[in-house]
Amino acid sequence: MRSEFDGLMRSPMGRRALLKYLGYASLLGGTGVLAACRQDVTQTGTDQGASPTARPGIEEEPGVLRVFTWAGYELKPVWKPYRQAGYPEPKFSFYTNTEQALAKTAGGQDWDIAHPETSYIQDYVNIGAIQPWDTSLIENFDQLNPMLQRAGQLDGQQYEIVTDWGYSAPIIRTDHLDPSIKSYSHLFDPAASGHISWFDTPWILMMAGLTLGMSGDEVFDMTPEQLEEAKNFAIDRKKHLYNIWVDFTQMWDDVRKGVVWAAYSWPDTFAVLHAEGVPVAYIRPEEGTLSWAEGLVLHAETENYYHAHEYANSWASAEVGQWLIENYAYGHANLNVDLSNVDPDVVKVFGLDDPEYNLSEPVSYIDRWLPNRAAYNRAWDEVKAA
Repeated sequence: MRSEFDGLMRSPMGRRALLKYLGYASLLGGTGVLAACRQDVTQTGTDQGASPTARPGIEEEPGVLRVFTWAGYELKPVWKPYRQAGYPEPKFSFYTNTEQALAKTAGGQDWDIAHPETSYIQDYVNIGAIQPWDTSLIENFDQLNPMLQRAGQLDGQQYEIVTDWGYSAPIIRTDHLDPSIKSYSHLFDPAASGHISWFDTPWILMMAGLTLGMSGDEVFDMTPEQLEEAKNFAIDRKKHLYNIWVDFTQMWDDVRKGVVWAAYSWPDTFAVLHAEGVPVAYIRPEEGTLSWAEGLVLHAETENYYHAHEYANSWASAEVGQWLIENYAYGHANLNVDLSNVDPDVVKVFGLDDPEYNLSEPVSYIDRWLPNRAAYNRAWDEVKAA
C-alpha cells in the first residue's frame, strides 16, 4: 500500500510550509495532561552487528547523522534536545512516500536513520536494511507508550522507536450531515452526492471494506474476493465524489467553504477548522478507526550507532512530543507530554489523554504490514481509472 502521506508530500506546500500555515501555537489552547496506563516494556537491546562493547565509542564515530525522513521533520524543534547536547547538525534527505524510500534504500542510498510507518518495518527487514535498537541506550524509552512500541517490534526486537501517531477518518460538515452516525459510510453516502472527497490512497478500499461489514483485522489482509468486493463498491460510489484530493490544504478549503461535506482526513484538519469556527466533526467510526504510527529505524550498517541512539532519545522526549502535538495535532508516544496548551476539544476528539484505550482494538486498528500490498495498489488504480 502506498504511504498514508503520499498526498501530503505531493502537495506543493509539504510539511515545511504546513507549519507556517497552521500557526497552532496561537490556535490551540486548553488543559489536560497525557495520561495512560503504563506497562513494562522489555528492553530489546540486541542488534545484528557488532556488540556495543566492540563498537568504537561515540567520540570515534563520524558524528554527522544522515536522516532520511519526511520534509518538515528536519525542523530544529524536532531534534532540539540532540542539538542542545552539542552534537553536530544532522544532514537531512527527504522522500515523498515510503515506497520511494524503500526503493532508494534498496538502490544503495546511505542513511543512518529513517522515519517510516510501522507497516513497513517488515519490508525494511526483508531487504536487510535495518537492525534492532538497543533500547537500554535510550533514556526516554520507558516513557513511551508500550502498545505503540510493540507495533515497532518484530520477533520481540525493537526495530522501530515509534514516535508519532494519528487517525485516518472522515471529517464532516455538521450543518449537512449527522455527526451521530459514527461510520466510514459518510465517505460513500449517496445522500452527500457531489460533496464527498477521498484521499488518493488504497486505504479507501479498507474503509469500503469496513462499511461493507468486514472486520478491522480483515481489511488489512483481504482475500481476493473481499478486495474485489471493496473495489467494486468504491467504483460504484465514486460517482458521488466531488474529487480525490492530493493537496490537503485544498481539501481544508473545500470543507471550509462547504463545497465538501465529508472528506477523508487526518487530525490536523479538525484542529485547524474547529479553531476557525467551521461547523465540523471528526468521526471516530464504530467499525473501528484506522490509525497509523511511525517512528525511527536504524540502518544495519550505520557508523553512527551511538549518535543515532542519542537522536532517537531526543525524538522520544516529552519536550519534542509537546511540540509535535501543539504544531501538528498528531499524537506522540511519550506519556509525559503536557496537553495544557492544546484545545480540550482536540484532546477529547482524538483521545490524547488516554492513547492506550483509544489505540486499542476494537476502538482503533493500527496500520500493519500488508502481505498483498501490490494487490491493494492495483485495485486502487482500477478504482481511479473507472
